[in-house]
Amino acid sequence: MRRSTLAIQAIPHFCGSRDAQSLSSRTGAHVRRTDETPLDTSYADPDRLPAGPVLVRWTLPPTVAAVPELRHRVRDVLRNWHIHPELQDTLLLVTTELVSNAVRHAAVLTERVRVILALSPGRIRLDVADDHPFRPKALTDSGTDAEDGRGLLIVKLTIAEAKGAIDVLPSATGKTIRVRVPVALAP
Repeated sequence: MRRSTLAIQAIPHFCGSRDAQSLSSRTGAHVRRTDETPLDTSYADPDRLPAGPVLVRWTLPPTVAAVPELRHRVRDVLRNWHIHPELQDTLLLVTTELVSNAVRHAAVLTERVRVILALSPGRIRLDVADDHPFRPKALTDSGTDAEDGRGLLIVKLTIAEAKGAIDVLPSATGKTIRVRVPVALAP
């Protein structure tokens, strides 16, 4: 039987700061500051950059109840990173749509949906991975007359408007949908 609450996948490295521990307790995620992708202070005021993690990972069951809980946690991380409210809205819409689609279409083949939110120099990356091998047609062959896939078409257009990119990457067990957008910090 699947649990309806969000499960957290442990990440072995932590930032070591109070901010990371605070964010971890507020968002329910395990967080870490990555050494391989240091923050680039050229795109923002260094005093406003997040003091805590630059990578957050969640693992959740493919259930409808997990979607709003994950959305709230992603929102908390984006606020902690001082991301501009418009970009927050964009990323929350994208997160909700991609995770909802994984729950709706991939749940039969997926025990866990994996979500990564990462802040790297000049951009934010969102990955949503599941174990269903088929690529969503709306992201590869989108058309306005399609019977379904309108949510993914909206995601594609929203990401393009934010000057970002969306890719579908095959994995050993399924696929990862990766979204990358330029960073915009709150005023």
